Amino acid sequence: MPKIWKKLPWIVGGLVLLAALLSPGLLPWLLLTIVVVVFLFMPKRGLIGPVELPADDAFLPSEQVQWWYWTGHLESQDGRRFGFEIVFFAFDSFVIMRDQLVQAAITDVTGKRFAFEEFVEFHLPDRTKNGFNLSSGTSNKVTAIGGDGHDRLHAEVEGYVLDLELNATQPPALHYGGDAHPYRFGGYTYYYSRPKMATTGTLSIAGESFAVKGNSWFDRQYGELYQAIQQGWQWFAIELDDNRQIMLFDFKGDDSIVEKSGSITDPLGQTITLAAHEFQVTVLDQWVSPHTGCSYPSGWQIDVRGEKFTVQPLLLDQELRAQHSLWIGPVYWEGACRVDGSVTGQAYVELNGYCRCLANNLP
Repeated sequence: MPKIWKKLPWIVGGLVLLAALLSPGLLPWLLLTIVVVVFLFMPKRGLIGPVELPADDAFLPSEQVQWWYWTGHLESQDGRRFGFEIVFFAFDSFVIMRDQLVQAAITDVTGKRFAFEEFVEFHLPDRTKNGFNLSSGTSNKVTAIGGDGHDRLHAEVEGYVLDLELNATQPPALHYGGDAHPYRFGGYTYYYSRPKMATTGTLSIAGESFAVKGNSWFDRQYGELYQAIQQGWQWFAIELDDNRQIMLFDFKGDDSIVEKSGSITDPLGQTITLAAHEFQVTVLDQWVSPHTGCSYPSGWQIDVRGEKFTVQPLLLDQELRAQHSLWIGPVYWEGACRVDGSVTGQAYVELNGYCRCLANNLP
């Protein structure tokens, strides 16, 4: 059955098209047949109960939108600094629209260079028990294998080749109490993180290999997320040098006061939820992309329960733009940052919804 529901829409769609061409009068009955097939064979949609780990590390056919998201900060033995992002999005909508968007990016802080790649796969991930086996396609230029806090990542991004092993050193952070959160603007989400994953591996640059180590942050979200994506947000994954991690979701729009959320994870791995009134994000500057002309926040003052932090990009240009000619993909900024203030540290920031242009085939 798991293989059938993945292939069935394409099979049925092809048969309907063929039958409609041969006998147009049968089309209404064929459409009715499609509706029946959808209800019988498609996975049930909607809420599935609280987060269960490691089971929910796996692809979940009940959810319309889901992603597996890694960001990290790395340093080589000779002191070179890097950031990275690897993300697999899965979209399952409208019976035949089933696809994956895979993106990988490297921020070469020392070399002052940002590189990214994108892949589109017109099928959903395979479902594996208690984990994932994700790939950008037959070339395997971007892969993620693992689950339960033990992951292996591979990415080939222009002249960079990244191979990493990640191991969680503290319990997962379950946001929204580990249950479904209904958004005021529509839809819902399940959301958890592994913000402390010890990371080791290699990064090759134009054939020269460097041993690297550092920390990675894994985010997993799934649910009815199209409304949230359309809403837009500023997302912060802050790693402080006193071994605390702070997650902040600062939504755009009229509902931002209600929907903004966050959490603090202490050095022992205990996570507490931040209410909307317990943190404030103030934008300090703007950066205009030379590639798209879009304007993004750049530099932030953050107040969390009376502690003040300043977050600044390590490179200004860390904008990802869709590269696939058959896909109008997202344009957003996601990048490595430094943290100063009450406690120093490092961060990754994502800015979604600040560039609404159609991004396919942008230079």
